[in-house]
Amino acid sequence: MSDMDQRREVWDGKVPVSFILSQQELQQAGGTTIPEPVFMLLPRVSYFPLVYDKLVKLYARAVSASLDDKIWLSYGPSPLKWHYPVGILFDLFARSTELPWEITVHFKDYPTDDILIYEGKEALEGHFLSKLKEADWLKHGAKVIQQFTPSEFGKLWQSISQHHFEDFWSVNQKLMLNIKGEMEPFKFVPFSIYREGKRLYQGLIASQDTTFGDVMNLYQKEFPSASLADHQFLLHGIEIPAVAHLQWVSEHLSYPDNFLHIVLTRKT
Repeated sequence: MSDMDQRREVWDGKVPVSFILSQQELQQAGGTTIPEPVFMLLPRVSYFPLVYDKLVKLYARAVSASLDDKIWLSYGPSPLKWHYPVGILFDLFARSTELPWEITVHFKDYPTDDILIYEGKEALEGHFLSKLKEADWLKHGAKVIQQFTPSEFGKLWQSISQHHFEDFWSVNQKLMLNIKGEMEPFKFVPFSIYREGKRLYQGLIASQDTTFGDVMNLYQKEFPSASLADHQFLLHGIEIPAVAHLQWVSEHLSYPDNFLHIVLTRKT
């Protein structure tokens, strides 16, 4: 399997989702007809706000939502962070649940203590580009992304919002190379570790002569009292072998923002 075939396997990963309107909000609005669930097959590497417009169109009127009401989603009692990719949220909250993943749509009582206020797709795009620039700072001292044109930034985001693999990698491939367009180990590998619904740890680790197991060891040193005997580190829903070369993992299994978003979860 070629490099691009392996990357496409990651890109094509999807999660079946069933969206339902909050019954409490429907009752408070005096609604008597329960809207039908909305079923979607969402890319793991995508973001929930990219389908907000469709959900608003289908559900907002049923709860008499005003223009000032902001849509938000929850799974059980947990609000879902809109700036996290779908795959991270699924691995954090619903890896063991029955499919489709049932998510509740809300328009009232925005949980500002738990999630950032959503200010529109421009905010999502801005967050993505900010993470992308942070990743290149870790990998190349930000030297590569400084050469990007506005049209290249635009093409990257459009390829994510429209889920176009070839368009994405026609630009993102540059972030796998140094400023001279040559292959060389990244200075550091961008990664974050999540647990219990939040980002827990983000450290510095070189890519040369390191493995995925070194990331695990780095986490264990940071949290020496944490027992990992009954836990696993997941990336795109799969457990990565400790012996996997970290440079290879970063090149092939990073999310579109060029970070390895690793979920620490209890084994089932």
